[in-house]
Amino acid sequence: MGYNHLRYLALGDSLTVGVGVPLFDPGFVEYYSCLSQETLNTSIPYCKFAKSGATTGDVLTMISSPPVTEALKFANIITITAGGDDLINAAFGFLKNKNEDTFSQTLEQSRIHYAKILERIHQIDKQDQYIIRIMNLYNPFPEISIAEKGIEAFNSMISRFGQDKYTEVADIYSVFKGNEKEFLARGGVHPNNRGYYQMALAFHRLGYSPLDR
Repeated sequence: MGYNHLRYLALGDSLTVGVGVPLFDPGFVEYYSCLSQETLNTSIPYCKFAKSGATTGDVLTMISSPPVTEALKFANIITITAGGDDLINAAFGFLKNKNEDTFSQTLEQSRIHYAKILERIHQIDKQDQYIIRIMNLYNPFPEISIAEKGIEAFNSMISRFGQDKYTEVADIYSVFKGNEKEFLARGGVHPNNRGYYQMALAFHRLGYSPLDR
């Protein structure tokens, strides 16, 4: 193993924060960090820059801040969770104005933001090899047809970023589909402990190439 000093940087929204589990309980980042360390057989310190309610635009702003830019220089594993709040905001907008274009406009904004996020990460003068892992969205409201339509459209869009060099997309939608009661916390929006572990497993299954060579 050529790496003795891998670092993990987690960016994003409430899913990276770990909302839905008790304080001090592990969330997605902690589970994924453990799985990564076991597989790569080395200690991997991690840091989080995340905020509940963060949209893709907020994450784009976040990575321009000096502390995050500095952390990105040395990060070998980068995970990003964002998009759910974009769609929630679009849904509230739709309820107000009844204009279905709200969703397509939000989707296009999210696509542009994600493209810029990845572009900026690639532009940073990296010290080492790195991988980027992003995710599609699960649907916490499977009984609401417009929510399902919005999430399907978002997931179709986000899947294309898996063709980007260094980047792969974890299929969280399929993991949670039909298992919402088991994997979501009370209140039904954020994952519980089991849900976060399943999320981490989905990221883990994408592998670590080229870091594991």
